[in-house]
Amino acid sequence: MKLLFFVPDSAEIGLLRSRLQDAGIECEMRNEHVSPAMPGAPFYPEIWVLNDEQFDEARELLAVWRQPASSSDGDQQ
Repeated sequence: MKLLFFVPDSAEIGLLRSRLQDAGIECEMRNEHVSPAMPGAPFYPEIWVLNDEQFDEARELLAVWRQPASSSDGDQQ
């Protein structure tokens, strides 16, 4: 099991989890109910890849997902 990504916005973690699951990558959310507004909360919502063999594929999916959309790219993936 490996940590893939963390961010203060649990909605973003949820969207990423959906994309990973759609790609057949087993993953788990952690700390999704921790609010960054809570005093002393040192944790951000995280997404973990459960199967180490799927980690590289998950990292590639994350990189593509995090790239800004460009209208000149057309239908390229």
